[in-house]
Amino acid sequence: MTNQNQYGEKIAEMSKTIFLYCMSKTHSRQEAEDLSQDILCELIKASGNIRDESAFYGFMWAVAGNVYKQWVRKQTNRKECELTEDIPIEDTLHEEEDTDIYLLRRELTLLSEKYRRATILYYVDKKSCLEIADILGISESMVKYLLFKARQIMKEGMTMERKLGTLSYNPITLNPMYNGSGPNRFWDFMQSKIRQNIVNACYNDTLTAEQISLETGIPLPYLEDDLRALWEKEILIKDGTHYKTNVLIITADCGEEIKRAAVPFQDKIADKIEAFLDEKLDAFKSIGFMGADFSENTLRWQLMTFVMTAITFYGTDIMETNNLEDYPVTAWGEHAYLWLVENSYLENHIFEFLHDDTEGGDSVHVVDYRPKPKGSHMDLYGNSRDKRIFCDIAHGKCEGFSEYDLEAVAELIRKGYVVKEDTFRVTTPVFTKVQYEEVVALVKTFVEEELGELLTALEQSAVKVLSEHTPKHLQSKVKGIASMDKMESAVCVPAGKLIERKVLSTAWHPLEMPTTYIVLHK
Repeated sequence: MTNQNQYGEKIAEMSKTIFLYCMSKTHSRQEAEDLSQDILCELIKASGNIRDESAFYGFMWAVAGNVYKQWVRKQTNRKECELTEDIPIEDTLHEEEDTDIYLLRRELTLLSEKYRRATILYYVDKKSCLEIADILGISESMVKYLLFKARQIMKEGMTMERKLGTLSYNPITLNPMYNGSGPNRFWDFMQSKIRQNIVNACYNDTLTAEQISLETGIPLPYLEDDLRALWEKEILIKDGTHYKTNVLIITADCGEEIKRAAVPFQDKIADKIEAFLDEKLDAFKSIGFMGADFSENTLRWQLMTFVMTAITFYGTDIMETNNLEDYPVTAWGEHAYLWLVENSYLENHIFEFLHDDTEGGDSVHVVDYRPKPKGSHMDLYGNSRDKRIFCDIAHGKCEGFSEYDLEAVAELIRKGYVVKEDTFRVTTPVFTKVQYEEVVALVKTFVEEELGELLTALEQSAVKVLSEHTPKHLQSKVKGIASMDKMESAVCVPAGKLIERKVLSTAWHPLEMPTTYIVLHK
């Protein structure tokens, strides 16, 4: 075997060691592979010059060191785009400058606010360090530090490969869910798709602001206000420079698993509700509330409304005492459960609930049937004037309405809540407080005795699935959210089955509201 062949085998044996050496000296695997190939080529070419086998390893590391030094010089001599007094606009760029300017601007969008403001004031706005110190309320030496650090961060970032996350081109839509005392300010706060996708990005991973920017594809300057707002409202938790989500999300995959786990219970729930409506409709009418003479279909829907509410709040005393003190306190100060649901999970979410009190202590209850609405909770939600007038008419206080009040009456008539005969009349059942409590007792007995076991088993199945999809720091919220979220599987789907069976009809009576009622304080 010739010396050259002998050393060739040694070089092959040492190739892994050389690659690891290159990995320690470079920024990426690709650079390490290129550098190790250069070293191996030089070793092979120079192997004939080795006169003594014992000198091989010293010779190998000498060659490796020389090749690495040459590689470093090439990298240093490579034209780099540094911050100058002017950052050129696209029209003034030469083709060879275009990539570096793009990288420079990319890194500028990823700088945190304190570095970015100082950098822009100095290089773009042409402010002196002293002027910047005055604008930012910091010392001149701190300004110089920020500028130095910003240059360092951007220079390092320009050599990195930055990959945008899937949310940058495929954002998701999350629906804010709320269960508790009102008003529901969480709904309005989370309507922004940017906020929804920030929260989603941080759900399973703890991310810095820069990582969130890359994941969502949104430059950091446009994210900072939303990040701050989400943190202040406790939707995000901030740990140093990292953020993580503080509300539970039911993703599409999780939702599908919850739905599948609920299937064995839903026909049984529908069967028991159907039997209850048939058996207890006369008992319901005999309570003697105003509207007990409405059509049978309207009364079935009204009784079903109580059943749906009792199922949704099964395990709490909300229907009896309206006491929500055991619910978590939100950053807005209300007692409520907050969570987010990916759109596809809500395809069977066919009802919306409203329980809203007037200043006089009366309450309005609405359950919307979304596929074929007759009335909507949004008709009255947050509208104190219309609620007051609606309840005044229910009290029989129809005299002395001002022109302003009559405009509201006309709107209630147009929407179907009021009719004008000899006087004004509401088209919904009206309960005294005592009558309301009788209906609640009737329905709660049924739910606890006939549905309790099914609802508990269904909730446990949801807890199991939800636990498997929920990050560790949110596990304490799983049981509460599973309980609040069962409206989808324990109310909407069984009710849909009753509509399919014609137990409940959506051929509404023209002068009756089927799922709205009033409870009078006195």
